[in-house]
Amino acid sequence: MNIRTATDADASALRDYAEALFSEDLPGIFRREPPTLEEEAEFIRSHLERENATLLLAEEDGQIVGILGFIGHQRAEESHSGEFGISVAREYRGRGIGTALIEALIAWAPKHGVSRIECYSWSNNPGSARLYRRMGFVEEGRLRQAIMRDGEAIDALLLARLLLP
Repeated sequence: MNIRTATDADASALRDYAEALFSEDLPGIFRREPPTLEEEAEFIRSHLERENATLLLAEEDGQIVGILGFIGHQRAEESHSGEFGISVAREYRGRGIGTALIEALIAWAPKHGVSRIECYSWSNNPGSARLYRRMGFVEEGRLRQAIMRDGEAIDALLLARLLLP
């Protein structure tokens, strides 16, 4: 497996990845239509244009099998922190790809002025919270009933990891 930063040339493959992911209707991922090629290209650009943002891809045999997008906050006082979202292709889950992507983000962050990494985990997806806690993230808050899905109220957990001592 190889982890690298996305490029504009990845737009088509990422659009296909997103289409497959969104069709699963997974807990912890907002429902939405697959992006157009133009929307995917803009998504990539939004992660590459700022010093405190990145889009990491996990590849196996030239195929995208996982992604992690990190966007740092824009205000100067908050630019040392930001939030990531992560996903792994269905047939590659449970193989350490999520761990490897988070490790790559943790290595990338200090070189780009980031010392606080945040993420959200929906309460109906306990596996994601376990992964984040195992990676040193600490629950800092719970947004009660922040998500409504099919009439069910779901809490969103805010977790963060500090990279400075």
